[in-house]
Amino acid sequence: MSVLESQAMDMTAMKPPIGAVPVATEVVHLGKFEAKVTYTGSVAPLQEQVIYPRVEGWLTNLHVYDGDTVRQGQLIAVVDSPDLRNKVSEASAGRAVAASEVPVARFNAARMQAEKTAAQAEVQVAKNELARAKAMLAAAEKTVLQRQKEVKSARANLDYWKNEIAREENLFKAGAVSRQEYEAEKAQYIAAEAELENKEAMLEEAKANVSAAKSEIAAKQSMVDVASERAAAASAALYAARSEIGAKSAMVNQAEAMTATASIIDSYRYIKAPFAGRITRRYVSPGQFVTPATAITNIVQIDRVRLQANVADKDIDRIRVGAPVTARFSKDPKLVVNATVTSISPLADQASRTAVVEAVVPNPDGRLLPGDAVTMEITVSGYAESISVPISAIVRKDGRTAVWVVRSEAPKGKRIYYCTMHPEVTSDKPGECPKCLMKLVPKTSEGHKKAHLVMVTTGLSGDDRIQVLSGLSDGDEVIYKGNIYLKEGDIVFPTEWTADGPREMPKAPSADEMPSMLGMDHSGHNMTATAVDGNKSKSSDSVSESPRSQKANGERIYQCPMHPHEMSHDPNARCRKCGMKLEEKK
Repeated sequence: MSVLESQAMDMTAMKPPIGAVPVATEVVHLGKFEAKVTYTGSVAPLQEQVIYPRVEGWLTNLHVYDGDTVRQGQLIAVVDSPDLRNKVSEASAGRAVAASEVPVARFNAARMQAEKTAAQAEVQVAKNELARAKAMLAAAEKTVLQRQKEVKSARANLDYWKNEIAREENLFKAGAVSRQEYEAEKAQYIAAEAELENKEAMLEEAKANVSAAKSEIAAKQSMVDVASERAAAASAALYAARSEIGAKSAMVNQAEAMTATASIIDSYRYIKAPFAGRITRRYVSPGQFVTPATAITNIVQIDRVRLQANVADKDIDRIRVGAPVTARFSKDPKLVVNATVTSISPLADQASRTAVVEAVVPNPDGRLLPGDAVTMEITVSGYAESISVPISAIVRKDGRTAVWVVRSEAPKGKRIYYCTMHPEVTSDKPGECPKCLMKLVPKTSEGHKKAHLVMVTTGLSGDDRIQVLSGLSDGDEVIYKGNIYLKEGDIVFPTEWTADGPREMPKAPSADEMPSMLGMDHSGHNMTATAVDGNKSKSSDSVSESPRSQKANGERIYQCPMHPHEMSHDPNARCRKCGMKLEEKK
């Protein structure tokens, strides 16, 4: 049986014996237990920002008012600042001048490149001529060596013929040889002399060629040096020209940066919304002189809002990001928002010992406004198949935790079971009601209900319920009101409990209500059904006669199927306890 079902039980069908203690009870069952804590808090915007100007000047336009909705990037205000506009013009002019000097520098660099190329070509030509002169010098020196060998050979030949002609001359004088032989030898001598002279002349010519080649090499080397110097000068000039290009380009970049910076600073004159939201306050009016320290307006983003509560440190460790949150709002009690914890502040307030727990929720219609009061019911844990009881059911006994439970006793040692929703259904053994399938519970109209103290072990707790880990069983009837002064074995009277206490106090059963009288005809008795509202009793237009006399009079009786004691003659009447329409009594 659930809590609601136990509260809907027809307690008046179970009349207590004399001296019973009125109590409120609940039949507990295994089920999912969720420990929850409840804290009050407030609604905060997702984002909030006070808008300040980034430049000083005169506020010429302010386009928004309190409550206006703005888009991201929408123009809010304009600041007039002549100095900023002048800086933009100066930066643009400087960029134009720098940009015009870059082509001149590039032209000079191209000219220097051409001169360098020409100088390098001259150097190459001079080097080629020098190489040719060196080759000629090598050939001339080789020729000199050849001529020196020839001169030496010619001189050796001449020396031979000198000796030979001297010998021939002596032989000719002696008449040993003929003149013809002598003249032939002499011709050979003269030829040897001529050959030596010729070879010596050729040697001198070869030496002259070597000298000429050396002179030409010196001239060509000078040409190479001159051409190299021109090439070096051209390279230096080209490097200078390229450096000038870099300098001019850097000036252009600097001028562009100055222009961009001036333009950006000038754009600060146009104040725009940083995000989509609503204007909550205007701090200034057009015509005022404003500085970066002057607040212009305040903007909040509320298409999503933050539900915030300050949670005590004893509960903060049990809350996790993603935990379910049920939020209710004092301005609209019907509005319930289901959310999850999105953040938990890591910092606790030293004075209050609390930390902020936050849940971000959508707010597309803008119904929730910053500052609205909110009550947040936060789930701290959940366990399946766990018994829980109202916190008021927990008592302390000798330093231990306990609860009072109800134990039913039949007077003849036999227990009668009945359905709390359909009291007419009874059985001598446990089972289920054939009408509503609820479990049958022990009947007290033929016995007593007594209080019995049970020691329990508790677990997590919420605002109004606490988890019981051991000591209770599924189906136990737990006392949660009227349990302060109970003693073991006290007879109790379960009844509905109100803010003022028990709705019905125990009373002695009448003769018609005695167990031994059940089923007898009471047509001669005057039975009146009464309902108690708070501390006031009202007589209903209910039946004032027994069923047999009522049928004899021809009147129809209407009865609540959930609370059979609620009866009336009005066919349109409704039960004052559950609101169900009364049905005709059979």
